Amino acid sequence: MFDLNLQNALKKDRDRRISSQDLKALVQRIFDHKEATKAHIKSKLVKKNSAYQNSLAFDNLDVDRIFHIESIEKLCIRYRLRFLDTHLFKGDYPHELYSIIPELEATHDTQLENFKIMAPSKLFRLKTKEDPLLFVPIGNGYYYLVHKWGNDLKTYRKFLVWPFKNVNTLIFTSIFLSFASTAASALLFDKLSDTQLFVIFVFNIKTFVFITFYLLFMMRKNFNESIWDSKYKN
Repeated sequence: MFDLNLQNALKKDRDRRISSQDLKALVQRIFDHKEATKAHIKSKLVKKNSAYQNSLAFDNLDVDRIFHIESIEKLCIRYRLRFLDTHLFKGDYPHELYSIIPELEATHDTQLENFKIMAPSKLFRLKTKEDPLLFVPIGNGYYYLVHKWGNDLKTYRKFLVWPFKNVNTLIFTSIFLSFASTAASALLFDKLSDTQLFVIFVFNIKTFVFITFYLLFMMRKNFNESIWDSKYKN
């Protein structure tokens, strides 16, 4: 008989302060405001970018979130990523983003515009979950990181996409594969002469170079250095 139901006690005190009808109306206004804010953020993310540069409050900047376009370009080329306007992004945005952007705008007393996103190429065509990063430009080639979500990229991605960095890396990879296959032939067929091995090596180079470039052409792919900021699929 002396047990205290904390929920009932809270409800009793609440009902003395505000009626259930007024409380529902208050909660409805809160939800309506959140939905309006979310819709406003969505409209800015799908809008095409202009030349506008965001003005952020210097004292409130987090220097760990400021990156120059050269660093962004270098990372995109290394891991075969794209850095494009958000209106081209086809993935899903995380729910917390619709709170992070208004909070950041309030902190810097501004309205953020011209969002850009760094992500794997397929995120601009397919829905997947891999490490997108959302930026806004702040002038002089610098960008401010607004939010990062999803799963981290695998570190070995750099090595998987390295052959497609540029034409030189693709040729080098073809030569390396040719050398490896020739060495394997020498181990399997120990009676091959040096001349025969050299001929096999040259033939392998021509074969691998032809195959890699032919596949790139057939699949309509391009090199990392060409696509990192390209809005076109290939």
